[in-house]
Amino acid sequence: MKITTAIFDLDGTLLNTLGDLCDSVNCAVMRRGFPAVTEEQTRQRVGNGVRNLIRQCIPENKCTEAMIDICLDEFRTAYTERMMNRTQPYDGIQPLLKQLKKAGVSVGVLSNKYDLAAKSLIRHYFGDLVQITYGERPDTPRKPDPTSALQLLRELGGDPATTLYIGDSAVDMQTAKNAGLTAVGVTWGFRSAAELKAAGADALVDAPAELLPLFERGLFNVDAICKAFTSRGFGFTYFPTAADALPYLTDTCAGRSVTLGGSMTLQEMGFPDAFSNSTAVHWHWVRKGEYFQKPDIYLSSANALSENGEVVNIDGTGNRVSATLFGPKRCIFVCGINKLCPDLESAVERARHVAAPLNAKRLGVQTPCAVDGKCHDCKSPARICRAMTIHMGPPLGMERCEIVLIGEPLGY
Repeated sequence: MKITTAIFDLDGTLLNTLGDLCDSVNCAVMRRGFPAVTEEQTRQRVGNGVRNLIRQCIPENKCTEAMIDICLDEFRTAYTERMMNRTQPYDGIQPLLKQLKKAGVSVGVLSNKYDLAAKSLIRHYFGDLVQITYGERPDTPRKPDPTSALQLLRELGGDPATTLYIGDSAVDMQTAKNAGLTAVGVTWGFRSAAELKAAGADALVDAPAELLPLFERGLFNVDAICKAFTSRGFGFTYFPTAADALPYLTDTCAGRSVTLGGSMTLQEMGFPDAFSNSTAVHWHWVRKGEYFQKPDIYLSSANALSENGEVVNIDGTGNRVSATLFGPKRCIFVCGINKLCPDLESAVERARHVAAPLNAKRLGVQTPCAVDGKCHDCKSPARICRAMTIHMGPPLGMERCEIVLIGEPLGY
């Protein structure tokens, strides 16, 4: 189902406001002789309104309602002067909002920051890319109460069934749940993925570009994806978390010869150390340049999967993609949900414009994409995009080729 409306949190989601918030808090509390707060302390305390932020920054033995009022007034004065000094949009947010506008998605912002500041920041950094902004207002309960979210949704002309609520904190996830909206947690903000998941996030994303597929298709349907892959002859298994998938993979590989290509997904899951002692492991990250192309099992990830049942990979040396095509008795593609795209075109787009630049940057190669995160289809001698494969079905002669899809972001 195509998503038509988005409600974003502000601090930690669209804008990195931490530096200016911390500086302004210190202007208020240090003037009263109280200890300065760090950016990390500010990070943990922000999100429930500025009054709660100030309350937590005043020593307990001095924390009266009158003192909170004094410091809050001084904070607001300081923040009005400083709120655009160090604040910046997160990388990828401007392009995301531009694409949403082009696609006709209605966009609103809901923040527990006081209303004047929220509106000023959105107007300054995003202009007409955001239609309506609500901050904290008198006589209106703040998040996670759903009142403001539902009012904003009505003004945007949205339907709860086709709306994403996107934020970086437990408060945001709770707001979405209270309002009957789909809760999407972003991991680049002020809170951890674990906190977002515990608060009920329906999906997690690691980069703004990963939101775009959600607007195209909404949250994924595991049964439909399973059918798309199995109808092409692939095996398919879904696990909600990497921890759930790990026993399946280690049990499947136990006592067999296994080769792994370079994969951040597998590294994040703890391979090769996660294997049992009975597994004969070959991995070129362990002994660089040593490749074993005819194992019992080739364990890999993919740069992208399409919901139509296709697998897309880009490679430089070619050992990784070639081993998924010929040699092993069995191939297993292990992929986080961030790799899933609505169709083949968007899967190729993801491989070129998300996965490849991130890998180039990780490897420290001197290519344009490693600098700006965009594919230039360059002719650089350091280019790592040398071959692209699209699996439309299992290679002939391979005993089994399967997809292990994991319902959390993993790798690039």
